[in-house]
Amino acid sequence: MAILWCGGEDIDFPNGGVPSVNTSTLNFRSSWARCALVGPSSATSLIKSTPFPGGQITSAWLRFYSVIAPNGTIALLGALGKSGTNSAVGVGFSSSGMLAIMKISNGTLTTLATSTTAISSGRYDVQLINYGTTGTINLYVNGALVTSYTGDLTVTGATGLDSVFFAGTQFGNIFYSEFIVADDSTLALQGLATLAPTGNGTTQNFSNPAYTNFNPTTINDANSTFTNTAGQDEQATLNGVPSGSFEVKAVKVIARALATSGAATSNLKLGFNNTNNSTVAEGSSHALTSGFTPVEDYFATDPTTGAAWGSNLTGYQLELKSS
Repeated sequence: MAILWCGGEDIDFPNGGVPSVNTSTLNFRSSWARCALVGPSSATSLIKSTPFPGGQITSAWLRFYSVIAPNGTIALLGALGKSGTNSAVGVGFSSSGMLAIMKISNGTLTTLATSTTAISSGRYDVQLINYGTTGTINLYVNGALVTSYTGDLTVTGATGLDSVFFAGTQFGNIFYSEFIVADDSTLALQGLATLAPTGNGTTQNFSNPAYTNFNPTTINDANSTFTNTAGQDEQATLNGVPSGSFEVKAVKVIARALATSGAATSNLKLGFNNTNNSTVAEGSSHALTSGFTPVEDYFATDPTTGAAWGSNLTGYQLELKSS
């Protein structure tokens, strides 16, 4: 299995509508996430993720966790969409509150199949098979198959899909967290754990280095850490993974960053300081723009050891490097 994309905070959804952040622990699994996302009060206003780093897909699994309190509307829940469009295929619910397979094509929402299962809170796994004129979508809720559709899944402007979309609702609230996209079944995955900065790490070469300047639950560009010198490190300790037994499939590092006009260094690398073996390793170098935008790297294996990830990330620190 390969993780194609994952995320669960506002930094992961910079396109389309702007999600709100909710920190009530009633609305997400607090040992896994640190907030839930809420769409705007419109059933067709779309929140859109950063594009998948590997590009378009035509078959994939989408997993997300949702706490739902809808009231008499029809809405798209979670979907796989095409960046730069208002087109996606996925799942939602009918005005009677029944789960449904849906697509939205250039902003027009269409119900493809309605189930006899009422919408509920919990874990949603959406399997997309062969996006196209004879594709299939299977919907699992809390591990049980509740509805399926085979037929024309095509939407305007999309030969393939490369983003996660979700929508708001005109009545009531829907809270989202723990999004995962994979090329194999997500049914056995325990979830997406968000590890956020919780303290200063071993090295703080940047200015304004306190970890509190780059760990907001809600995006706050007024707080930042910065440098104008290449080759400098900024590190932060991270909160631990939830209790239990794990097999880590992949780790994503994402930062929101920019380079000011005339900067002597305008690239950023993301990675880890592994204090267990005193090794620092980063991914690719990201050229920054003049406006705050997310940059991210996916690590299918541990870059500090070259081996598969272990069962936890104890002793790992976040690493930012100017380059």
